[in-house]
Amino acid sequence: MNIFRNILLATSVATLLAPTAQAGHEVASSDGKSATTTTTARVREWFPDDPRGMVTLGTQFSSHLNGVYLDSITGIWAPQKRDAFLFLDSRYHYEDNAQFISSTGLAFRKLLPEKNVIIGVNAFGDSISSERDNNFEQLGLGAEILTQWIDARFNYYLPENDQVQVGSSTDRRTSHGSGTGLTTTTTTNKFVQREAALEGFNAEIGVLLPLCKWTEVRAYAGYYRYDNPFGSDFSGFKARLEARLLPGVIADLEYWDDAALMGGHWTAGVRASVPFSIYNLVTGRNPFEGISESFTPRQREFKERMGDMIERSHRIQTRTSGNLPAGSSHVTKTTYP
Repeated sequence: MNIFRNILLATSVATLLAPTAQAGHEVASSDGKSATTTTTARVREWFPDDPRGMVTLGTQFSSHLNGVYLDSITGIWAPQKRDAFLFLDSRYHYEDNAQFISSTGLAFRKLLPEKNVIIGVNAFGDSISSERDNNFEQLGLGAEILTQWIDARFNYYLPENDQVQVGSSTDRRTSHGSGTGLTTTTTTNKFVQREAALEGFNAEIGVLLPLCKWTEVRAYAGYYRYDNPFGSDFSGFKARLEARLLPGVIADLEYWDDAALMGGHWTAGVRASVPFSIYNLVTGRNPFEGISESFTPRQREFKERMGDMIERSHRIQTRTSGNLPAGSSHVTKTTYP
């Protein structure tokens, strides 16, 4: 798992540094054009303005949990036709129960312009720092289909099979026997509590509601199942209502059957997304160029969905066991009058 995360990080660093290193020198070429101009053209080819990278800041609220997250999409490659997009996705999520999750992933989306269909796949390395200050690593795999009217998503999570001890306790009981002497038996039972991450999946399908020309409102319904190593598994129905009030302002309301996964059955959230261009950054321009478009009422073009934030997991990532038997001992003493 750590190797997977290191590859993703190395890819992102190389992507950011390589164009910058080349653009810092201006050397005349044989045709009279400077090397800087040539490099700029190459950067433009590899980092086109459309689709653009995005930076998203969001927050979520439920009855027992509040959280905030930062999600960034950084373009790695896109052809001149702009019908494909390979990008790095990084997300940092903190909850007020002291849980912190950092995710780094590679994602690829392919646009079929003649059908207004986007097909995407992604792979993430998640690092979970639980509310008990234990660290867990997991692999996340996802697939998505986005169309003008119908969306579908599937996400699977495979954590390392690590269980961490988070507590221990003992229970001592004394019994007395009868006979020629006084027999006393002390039984000591030892217990431990452990924490582990959850393996499982969630899936959803949604439809665009034709309520307003300028506002995209989508309703989703889905199913989830997670293996609980310490008790009954989590499985059930989930639903979500998402309203894009402005091109870069999104509000949503979510329901899960198992409140333990989300800090409550109902979770409300709001987020703001703005464009972020690596091309502009490495060529000395404003990387947030076009930010006003995110807050101007308008009807988005379908191809803009190539830069939408990837929808992924539930909020609570680990479970803690009750008392688990960890051995027992017996001590018998006999005293005579």
